[in-house]
Amino acid sequence: MSLSFREDRVRVVGFFKARPNFTPEEVRTKALEMIATVKAFSIMQKNLLKYDVSFISNGSGGLVKALGLRETEFCAMFVLEFGSHEQMHETLTDPEYLKHLDSALQTITSREDLHLFPAEFLTVIDQ
Repeated sequence: MSLSFREDRVRVVGFFKARPNFTPEEVRTKALEMIATVKAFSIMQKNLLKYDVSFISNGSGGLVKALGLRETEFCAMFVLEFGSHEQMHETLTDPEYLKHLDSALQTITSREDLHLFPAEFLTVIDQ
């Protein structure tokens, strides 16, 4: 079986550290509020194909330590899929979205602690 990058979709992957005054529960609550707002934007409904969000789990039974890795400072990550880089750019530079992003950067995280990268991807296993 030959693996190849998807040509019908692109992603932007983001991860962030919460400000120190936020507990993990507060991060989830605030993030869920923000997600509900973002997915209602007309530009998101027009261009967004997939929106996944993951929050750090404390129930991993020490997996990171067992692997000999350093615990991460990041508390959440998200994956947004679009049909093209142009749709991704149009969506993430939309004034309504930028206003919402600015609000997030002033409350739950900061510009220094939010990391994004646009990505082409391949699906290795999907069951």
